[in-house]
Amino acid sequence: MNTDRLICVLSLSKTDVFGRGINAVDWLRNKDEKPYYFRTRKPKNGLPSGSIVLFSFQGQIFGQATVKEDVRELSPQEQEQARKRDHFDYRYSMILNGSSIEIFRNHPTKKDVAPKIRKNFGRLFTYLNAVQYQQILKMAGE
Repeated sequence: MNTDRLICVLSLSKTDVFGRGINAVDWLRNKDEKPYYFRTRKPKNGLPSGSIVLFSFQGQIFGQATVKEDVRELSPQEQEQARKRDHFDYRYSMILNGSSIEIFRNHPTKKDVAPKIRKNFGRLFTYLNAVQYQQILKMAGE
């Protein structure tokens, strides 16, 4: 097991992916190993291979996946390709392990989770410890 792995809640934005009429659950279910792009901010501590990312949208934690390739900076050519394709400026990307993608049975809200894990959620990224992660999984019915 990778001892450097981290656990992070990533709060997704409507403008990032869902402006095309795709709901968050379907987006994650179909993400496979296509890059996930970050605009200007990336997770402060990175997300090494094997790290766990929980996904939140509109205040609900709805699924998780493990990281296959850590966050990396895009080359100028990759940035231009992404801009042409998605009409957004992206600076970073990461790859998820497609076989690890899991949608939770229940989608606990961050408002309900925060007092139980004794942690406030950041706007984009929130790192968790193993105990906090297990509490969220319990609330998600996993």
